[in-house]
Order: sequence, then structure tokens, then C-alpha cells
Amino acid sequence: MRRFVFIVLLLIGVLSCREELPVNGGGTSPFLFRLSPGTWYSFDNWKLDSFGQRIASSYFRNSWTVADTGRVVNGRMTVTVVIDSTFDTTGVFVRSDSLLYSTDPSGDVYQWGFLSSLIAERETLLLAPQWDRIAAFSQPTGSSWVIATIDTSIGGRANETVLGRIGTSSVYVGPILINGEEGTILSYRIEITKPRMYYSFWITETPPSIARALDDSDALRNAELRELKVILTGR
Repeated sequence: MRRFVFIVLLLIGVLSCREELPVNGGGTSPFLFRLSPGTWYSFDNWKLDSFGQRIASSYFRNSWTVADTGRVVNGRMTVTVVIDSTFDTTGVFVRSDSLLYSTDPSGDVYQWGFLSSLIAERETLLLAPQWDRIAAFSQPTGSSWVIATIDTSIGGRANETVLGRIGTSSVYVGPILINGEEGTILSYRIEITKPRMYYSFWITETPPSIARALDDSDALRNAELRELKVILTGR
């Protein structure tokens, strides 16, 4: 596990901000993760070496386009559909996929198949997709919640619990080009962990985005970083 990578990344392009999180557990207004139709996001993706530095040859880009915000999917209302397009190192289109998000009035954020996809990329376990609560803003600051309990009996391991946790302070991430103007965005770090898996992402409210993601899981030869670089609204 390369935990020192987290420290390097937080010191580069991120300014600490000790504001209280807007969670219902603290009696304040809920966090609102509401993506708008037509909004377009562009991300840079890298593998990191053992010193936390970006490996130039590993670079590729992916983009999000918010296609719909009013779908009914697998029992949840007003589901947001995001088209996730991936391009290779030369910029040639490779594939596209659909991401599904849903937000409760309490501020909790759910993603369909988040955990099954994450596990499938690094282990032999096959999980049925479900609505995974990836951010529990209804919980008190710094508390953890159970996302799922995974049956790992194949291979002789005991069941494993996947936990989520919101960091106790907010940070600014950037620079990000927002409708042609460069700026930073206030974000909240979410940690998704289980034995041998360490995944973090930084979620923002204004504008709504997942501005950064870092996968430092043991199964990976190199940690993987995704950074939001461009937002265009109403595209």
C-alpha cells in the first residue's frame, strides 16, 4: 500500500479549508449533488510511480456528458445518466459507458454498480450491481458507513466489509477550467476501503462534480489518478 501518495497529492494543487461539512448529522443543510443536463466534463488520467509522480506514458483522457436527470432506474426516481467516454493516449475514442447517479433529499449519493465495477477491475469476485451509497452526507462528519458486505468464501477468505467515510475537512481542488475561466472548487474527500482496497474521490457541490479520484489498492502495480480539468455547462 502506498499511503504516502495521498500526502503528495494533497500538497500539489490542493489548498486545505477547515469548513464544516454540510451534513444533516450536524444540523445544517444537506449536500446537493445535482448534475445538470448537457454539462460536459473532461478528465486527465495517469498512473503514478512509487514516488507519487505521474507517469507520462500512461496518460489518457475521458469525458462525461450528462444525458438525462429524470430517469427511473431499478427502483430509484430522478436518476441522472452520464455518458462516460474514454480516449487512448493519442486522443482516439476507445469506448463509452453509462454511469447512473441518484441523490436522496438527505444529501446521500448513490451510484448503480459502483462497487461491482470497482471489484471486477482488481479481483476475481463477481458482484451483482446494486445501488451503492458512495457518499453519506446524512451521517455526522467523519463517521463511516457500510456500503456492502462481500462474500469472499471462494479462496478461503472470510467475508469482507466495504466501508465509506467522509473526511473531516473540506479542500479546494484545481485548477479547473470552468466555462473558460480557471478556478478551484471546494470538495469533500470520500474514502472507500476494505482489506487491500483503498479508493478515494473528491466530490463537489458547486458546481457538482467528482473532481478527483485516486486508487491506491494493493492489487494495482501503480496507483491511478483521475483529475477533472474542464467543465462546460449547457453543452
